[in-house]
Amino acid sequence: MLDLFVTSSEEEIRRLKLRPMVSLSGPIYWFLHRYFVQASITPGDFSFLNLYEDTELAGYQIHRLKTELHEALIDLSARSNSFPVLVGWNGEVRSVDTEDWRTVERTEVEGKVHELIRALTEAEELGRSVYAVGD
Repeated sequence: MLDLFVTSSEEEIRRLKLRPMVSLSGPIYWFLHRYFVQASITPGDFSFLNLYEDTELAGYQIHRLKTELHEALIDLSARSNSFPVLVGWNGEVRSVDTEDWRTVERTEVEGKVHELIRALTEAEELGRSVYAVGD
């Protein structure tokens, strides 16, 4: 799971026992992953906003992510009410036969995207960072 917090410091999350503004996992995370990669200001950084590491977003990086999330909403508007998302592979060999697809509801993904955009907007307005904390 990837939990996102709007705060001044990562230490504040623990000290104030903040609750995440948004949590991502499963097919919703994997649907959005391509937009996270596109939002990274470090070209080719496939670890940006991953499920197992912590990331701080501030300034221009928040703007980039918001821009990509708006693209995700455009993508979602063309999808059916439910659709499959590739979440990984079963076993060590990656092939068509080992792909692991999960179905997700479009409205659920749209809801998470709107939550993310609200958190990013709040961070911009308050001059704070967004801390993404992975498992």
